[in-house]
Amino acid sequence: MNKPLLNISIGLTGILLGVLHYVLKPAPDEKLLQQYAQHMANSTEWQGRIAPDFELKTTRGERFQLSENVGKKIIVLNFFATWCGPCREEMPELNTYFNAHKAESFLLLGIDAEEKEDRVEAFLTDLKIDFPAGVDAGPIQKQYGVSAFPTTVLIGVDGKVQLYEAGALANAEVAFDKLLSKNRQLMQSGHVISPEEYRLEAQKQPALPVRQSAEKPAAEEDDKLDPRGKRIVARMDCPCGCDKKVQGCTCSTSSHIKKALATEDFKDKPDDEIMKALNKRFCSGAM
Repeated sequence: MNKPLLNISIGLTGILLGVLHYVLKPAPDEKLLQQYAQHMANSTEWQGRIAPDFELKTTRGERFQLSENVGKKIIVLNFFATWCGPCREEMPELNTYFNAHKAESFLLLGIDAEEKEDRVEAFLTDLKIDFPAGVDAGPIQKQYGVSAFPTTVLIGVDGKVQLYEAGALANAEVAFDKLLSKNRQLMQSGHVISPEEYRLEAQKQPALPVRQSAEKPAAEEDDKLDPRGKRIVARMDCPCGCDKKVQGCTCSTSSHIKKALATEDFKDKPDDEIMKALNKRFCSGAM
């Protein structure tokens, strides 16, 4: 075969392989694409907004009030759950960064998703976590529009959200270093928000950009379950960390699971496969 024909043959083979790859490649999961789209929308819409005020008691018995710390420190909130694999994977990275920068007016606060305190304490002890963390019963997650774990929010010394990231952080230095430098400059020049100014701005904050659909009461969701859905919620342990089944739990995680079972088409997938998929639905990998 002469060289021109050989080149044409190689080119056609490459095109054919590309077409086959496109045809045979599994289509992306529609629900996953919707979830990523919401994460990206949240990230954009939260930029520059005044962070909502909240109070949290840590597992060490300390009280944290955002309005008492904003303007004095760069504050990072890390929303996590002990059952979330990516949360566990990113914790050592966050802890290392916290220890390296805690003397620089930098505070990292872990906010757990509605789990039992002893379970959270065991999780933090197992991973040798040094930064403070507390258990949120649900209100703080709703204030910040958290729909997946982990979610990380950086609040600058101006009281505004400067980073909103859903998914595990692969490199804390890449995520935080430039923002820390920027905020240290603001502190040195005195361009920080006072607690009084922050409280005033937080009160004037318009409706938050939360795109989550309103959750229906558990009883209404239960009524809409078909026989398979009822069977699954009766068997499935609630991922929130309690000792209840999804059927008997009232946390936001169980509500989302019931809603998914009531409204989505899982076709002929086996129960165990559906439970595994639902268990991971609200836990995001690195992005």
